[in-house]
Amino acid sequence: MKTYTFAPISAREYPTVKLLDHPYIWGGVQFSLNVSEKPYSPELEAAMAAHGIEWAFCPVSEADGALWWDSLEKGLKALESAQKAGKKMIVHCDFGNNRSRSFVEAFHYMVIGRQLEDEYKGEINHLAYNCKAGHLPPMEELESKLRDLSLKKP
Repeated sequence: MKTYTFAPISAREYPTVKLLDHPYIWGGVQFSLNVSEKPYSPELEAAMAAHGIEWAFCPVSEADGALWWDSLEKGLKALESAQKAGKKMIVHCDFGNNRSRSFVEAFHYMVIGRQLEDEYKGEINHLAYNCKAGHLPPMEELESKLRDLSLKKP
């Protein structure tokens, strides 16, 4: 789990119905971005709806050759909309360690206009690692695409 200060957002593990009742983790959350490969079960969807949590499903795989840009772009637009509405957000994959943090770091770049330092496997952050792994375009190209989506457009 990782909590950030640039926006009301955190990166977490895949939720359970029981976890949604935990006030210090999911308390007050109004939007969830699921970047795991597995969609919510009907039971989990019902529990999220009962808690007033909206969600988007933008699956990405860590398998070799998996490309993330389309899901990342869709997820960033959903996060932008949630932030504009003042919602507390969680981004999650299965364990909250790589995919979810990459999405949050890309969102940070859109909001702040610079890389968030969060070292991962010898890279400046998870985003840089996944650019080198081939899931995302090379960093220069990715930064250009993120600037095009940026919340700080003139």
